[in-house]
Amino acid sequence: ESVLKGGNSLVVAPTALGKTIVAVLVAADRLEKEKEGKILFLAPTKPLCEQHQKTMQKLMELSDEKITLLTGSIASKKRAGQWENASIVIATPQTIENDARKKRISLENVSLVIFDEAHRAMGDYAYVYLAKKYMKQNSKGMILGLTASPGGEEKHIKDVCSNLFVKNIEIKALQDDDVKPYSHEIKFEWRMVELPEEFIEIKGHIEAFMKRQAETLQKFGIIKTASLKWLGKARLIQMQNSLRKRIAASRQKNPSIFAAVTAVAALMKASHAHTLLETQGVNALHSYLEREKAKKGKVTRATSMFLASMEMVQASEIAAGLNEKGVIHPKFQALKQELEKQFELRPESSAIVFNHYRDSIKRVTEELNKIPGIRAERFVGQAARGLEKGMTQKEQAEKIQELKEGKVNTLVCSSVGEEGLDIPSVDLVVFYEPVPSEIRFIQRRGRTGRLSAGRALILMAKNTRDEAYYWSSLRKEKKMHSILNRMKGNSKDMTTENPNTSAREKQTTLHSFSNSDNGKIVVYADSREQDSPVIGLLRELECEVALKQLEVGDYIPSKDIAIERKTVSDFLNSIVDGRLSQQLMGLAETYERPLVIVEGNREELFTSRNIHRNAIIGMLTSIALNYRVPLLFTDGARETAHYIHVIAKREQMGKGADLRLRIGRKGLSEQEQQRFIVESLPLVGPMTAKKLLQHFGSVKAIFNAGEKEMQEVEKMGKEKARKIKKVLEAEWE
Repeated sequence: ESVLKGGNSLVVAPTALGKTIVAVLVAADRLEKEKEGKILFLAPTKPLCEQHQKTMQKLMELSDEKITLLTGSIASKKRAGQWENASIVIATPQTIENDARKKRISLENVSLVIFDEAHRAMGDYAYVYLAKKYMKQNSKGMILGLTASPGGEEKHIKDVCSNLFVKNIEIKALQDDDVKPYSHEIKFEWRMVELPEEFIEIKGHIEAFMKRQAETLQKFGIIKTASLKWLGKARLIQMQNSLRKRIAASRQKNPSIFAAVTAVAALMKASHAHTLLETQGVNALHSYLEREKAKKGKVTRATSMFLASMEMVQASEIAAGLNEKGVIHPKFQALKQELEKQFELRPESSAIVFNHYRDSIKRVTEELNKIPGIRAERFVGQAARGLEKGMTQKEQAEKIQELKEGKVNTLVCSSVGEEGLDIPSVDLVVFYEPVPSEIRFIQRRGRTGRLSAGRALILMAKNTRDEAYYWSSLRKEKKMHSILNRMKGNSKDMTTENPNTSAREKQTTLHSFSNSDNGKIVVYADSREQDSPVIGLLRELECEVALKQLEVGDYIPSKDIAIERKTVSDFLNSIVDGRLSQQLMGLAETYERPLVIVEGNREELFTSRNIHRNAIIGMLTSIALNYRVPLLFTDGARETAHYIHVIAKREQMGKGADLRLRIGRKGLSEQEQQRFIVESLPLVGPMTAKKLLQHFGSVKAIFNAGEKEMQEVEKMGKEKARKIKKVLEAEWE
């Protein structure tokens, strides 16, 4: 009721507390009030969409055909038909974004959009575009966001609310009086284990190496204290970026700064090794060190220093010896005891073990399957990690089904099991290591206690970062609830204007004057750019964007101009792998006025990668002088879109000319290929090519026509016809 009265709402509640039921009730109300309206239910993964479809079909008084699931595997024409015929559409946001951008569907008649896992509505994620598009097409529509946790930082929560145009927040916690009767107790336990002496010895060697690097940084004045407790991962990354900026800004080489950069990079490697030892054991540490040693020809100075140091050589030797003996982390013994106890008391029960590292997941699964009564399976994401393959969605679904049927009683999961999959409620959830993220902590915990009382067990190694991570996640969760309650009671915090909008974007700039003309502007974009935010931003600027497979360039705003768009990261990568030179050559050879747009922070050109400043300056100089291609820098996708729009308008408006199709032969229809060929003739533009084809009927007939026959075509004068025939009949020398 409060959601219906409150308008666009964000519902924050633990997993299995009825967020989906709230969505069903709101959807039913909207369908009742707006008979012609449609409900759009978005979820981040296909398995989660399938779960929502089953729920809707079970609870809504509609035929199954009226509740449809749209995925990218369905042909676009068929999707458009399903969209038109359905009352409730359930889909991944990427599918709907793609169809909305290509104008296959309209959100005008959608009365409610539900955003599941709403905390994802950040940055370039499809939720942000779709919420904005929906509010633009249907300002009277309603948005409902669902999440177990929108994040622990106030800015993050405000951004989610702003991006989803939220006006009302509804919060429910397990401790609430109106929730307790309908929720099941989750019993929290933690087991503290102590690291064995051999682990502490290895840890001492790693810390000695880290201390030596910290003292180097202190000597150079980079840090004030060499205490390792102040050198966490976030601080090291910040320090690395700061040092790279200093190198970029300096006109002279400063050996101490370069030495500091090496020390920080080595520290980051040592810190990762330290984490693996503390939280996973010698097997994970040994695997990591062996991978670093195997990087033939790719070893950086920092890696060489890290591996060759006396401390790390000793640490590596001890770890290798212990790994050969089969020594594993004491957490595993605690895990084994807990699972044995669980399945002895309740043989029909099930468990999920969460582990952050693929190497450990594989090892833990293998060791668990040696224990009678435990039937464990590895459960990871689709992406490969090194030589280890991921799991397909089909394989994931099979493992989930085996867990439901009892063929498997333990899943050893990576973070992929935290959200977005229809994993059944289990009786025991084990955190092999605590996580510092309150979102992940809440999602992991939510895998138990849905249908009956559950247990959550957290394994921690004493006097390690495990303890720090555990307390950090609890503190962040508490902070999140405090912020949400304050925002709920303070309407001033609820704003539909994106707080990230910069002052520059609010100023009247050049692009402000490019929107006043209602003329039709067409921009061809390479099909590989279809997921780029630039496409959507161009369409917001009333540009018609036609996706084609372009051989040269990313955007074609006129017959003579091709634009190659690159982010700073892509620009640097293309220098390293040699693509940039080939792309520039193709641009310069094909178009009269090629252009390169580099998108992002210009300073990061010299700081984000270990590429020498001179190499980057050399390439920038070569672009301008050797290839003679202009280069523009933009702050981001929005500014890039404005530049492309202004260029397209400047070239197309008032000239009465179609956009020339000199965009390469691949991906063109037969008609477009015919125009492509005819446009290559002297003094023949898009309009003339079209008139010639309409008059003669084929390319062959045009080529065989005489000068007088050609002159019968509108605007085809004697001189133009003569030059065309001269080119067609000239001998090749």
